[in-house]
Amino acid sequence: MIAEERLLSKKIAERDKNAFRLLFETYHAQLFRFAETYVCSPDLAEDIVQEVFIKLWENSHIKISRSLRSYLFLMVKNACIDHLRSVKLEDKKKLKLAEAQIISESVGVNLDSEVSLKIKRAIDELPDQCKEVYRMSVYSGLKHAEIADELDISVNAVKVQVYRAKKLLKKKLYSLKELLVLFSHLFKRV
Repeated sequence: MIAEERLLSKKIAERDKNAFRLLFETYHAQLFRFAETYVCSPDLAEDIVQEVFIKLWENSHIKISRSLRSYLFLMVKNACIDHLRSVKLEDKKKLKLAEAQIISESVGVNLDSEVSLKIKRAIDELPDQCKEVYRMSVYSGLKHAEIADELDISVNAVKVQVYRAKKLLKKKLYSLKELLVLFSHLFKRV
């Protein structure tokens, strides 16, 4: 660690507000751009960077053995990864809610027409048999055995098609920032 960073780190450990302000002004923009490359959202990147600075202020007694810059970037990287893990865990819940909204329209949540259109297009883009099995399962509420009988295919083939449809929809719908924002707000309330 260079002498200037050591002095800054020491002053931050002493909770010197001017040193902390200097640290913030020096690294905020770089950390923001770095976080944004991970989370692809300026608002979320800003929140993550702010939280990192707050943690550093609250835990200013921690001794930093490497460069202060490296330490800050590592904190931001870890916070971004933690966020992405939490989003991934919610994907299954989000997909289920999207399915319910698309099919029944009675969930009580109104997606705006642009997002609804994107979801319907994603379903329409599924391979034919996959789309047919998925619609029978989700729109009609048929059980796997009932779909298998109606289409004269095995129950396992139905399961595979439903799984494939969900996997493809998850990939396509994951890129909808509007959908992710909507569902993140919904699941915070539940």
